[in-house]
Amino acid sequence: MIDVVLSGSGRRVVLIGAGGHARVCLEALRDGGHHVVGAISLDGQGVHSLGVEMLGTDHDLPTVVQQHQIDAAFPSIGDNAARCAATRRCSAAGIEMVAAISRYAMVSSSAVVCDGAVLMPGAVVNAASVIGTGAIINTNASVDHDCDIGDFVHIAPGVALAGGIVVGESAMIGIGARVLPNLTIGAGAIIGAGAVITRDVMAGCTVVGVPGRVVTERQR
Repeated sequence: MIDVVLSGSGRRVVLIGAGGHARVCLEALRDGGHHVVGAISLDGQGVHSLGVEMLGTDHDLPTVVQQHQIDAAFPSIGDNAARCAATRRCSAAGIEMVAAISRYAMVSSSAVVCDGAVLMPGAVVNAASVIGTGAIINTNASVDHDCDIGDFVHIAPGVALAGGIVVGESAMIGIGARVLPNLTIGAGAIIGAGAVITRDVMAGCTVVGVPGRVVTERQR
């Protein structure tokens, strides 16, 4: 884990993933004082004008780390499952991770932001909340006090989470959704754009609408 003053800043970092999401992660990493040396991707290609050199494919990661004196990696991939897989590859290879926090994010001094997480511009994380490994708190999303955001969760742009929310691993909360206080969103759940969640959501369920209603239940 890291604290919100970005201890360990100024490291040489490689991006894993080189699409549009990586553009914003790159800027957030630079805001934290890190030097982003380059990026790798599944096919070795990156989005036009990413802003850093492409250094190879995912399979080249150990070589890239050695050749470019990389200190840490950052999983700049929007898809939850792919981001999780990239993080686990780094862990298996003994490669450290860093967090990325935009200078335009607002983070409580009592919050905890784990390595591999990103807080985009306009993100707010309030008192005593925990942002898990590889989680995304996207543009203008707010996480109020005492929330527990699991590993590899994606909180999409404009989402508002009230206090005391628990979000399970790899859940996806869509653009503009609202979640009422002290509720639990289960692991792998999907909350549709603009939904208002008024009760707990079971793991693996898809919920849409106002108020939220289950449209897909997890396989048993």
